[in-house]
Amino acid sequence: MQIVCPHCGPREIAEYQFRTLVPEYGADSPAALYERVSRSDDSVEYWQHVQGCRAWLIVRRNPSSAAVGDVRLLGSMR
Repeated sequence: MQIVCPHCGPREIAEYQFRTLVPEYGADSPAALYERVSRSDDSVEYWQHVQGCRAWLIVRRNPSSAAVGDVRLLGSMR
């Protein structure tokens, strides 16, 4: 599996470290994050490119198929 870093280009997943899931929009309690039901649709996650530029990324991916959708820098509006 590869993630395309906005700075470094396509890199193997081993260069990144998964940090956490992004809470769903409107989730206002810890239970929304920690008591969620596993779903097969896309999840939005924070990853860090620890063996590269060290950028923090927001990655949309499908946990069932491991397919990576879009990748953007944390704090980026794109």
